Amino acid sequence: MRLFIGVFIDDDTIVELQALQKQLEAQSYKGTFTRPRNLHLTLAFLGETPEGRLADLHRIIEEIDSLAFELCFNRTGCFTHSKKELWWVGADREDPHLPLLKSLHHRLLTRFEEEGFPVDKRPFNAHITLAREVRHTQPIELDCKEIRVKVDRLSLIKSERVNGVLSYTEIYGKIFPAGVAEWQTQ
Repeated sequence: MRLFIGVFIDDDTIVELQALQKQLEAQSYKGTFTRPRNLHLTLAFLGETPEGRLADLHRIIEEIDSLAFELCFNRTGCFTHSKKELWWVGADREDPHLPLLKSLHHRLLTRFEEEGFPVDKRPFNAHITLAREVRHTQPIELDCKEIRVKVDRLSLIKSERVNGVLSYTEIYGKIFPAGVAEWQTQ
């Protein structure tokens, strides 16, 4: 099964992200826009994983401690690969809680590597994907207001196509207690 670790977005924040998606859609003639229930922040991509390793993943997630915090997302951009554009909204690089998220990411990757899971060594870019394969004729300009994203639950998520539609389903989750984490960041 195809898996990743992420943070799903709450309903109020989904509405704000959809407004940004509408701006993007109005300036493009084609694109695959992320379905509202699929909007998420990826912390670690695992890819194809044997079902027999689920218990290991549950244990690793339980070992990761954090208190809940919020991040500000206030910038947009796109990744281009093979002339295909993936548009995203990204975390404020100056947000005082960004080091907490980066530490969470680092601790997950360290534990996965220790347990023999493949890990992605690319630099971590805290973002939420708005749309894939976007095509446009004029430069895109998005007016991104501050969007607050709650990081209060860590989810093991299964990615699959159901009747041709990409679907993300939480198969395990850990709730973080309320408050701003004060632990040492790495």
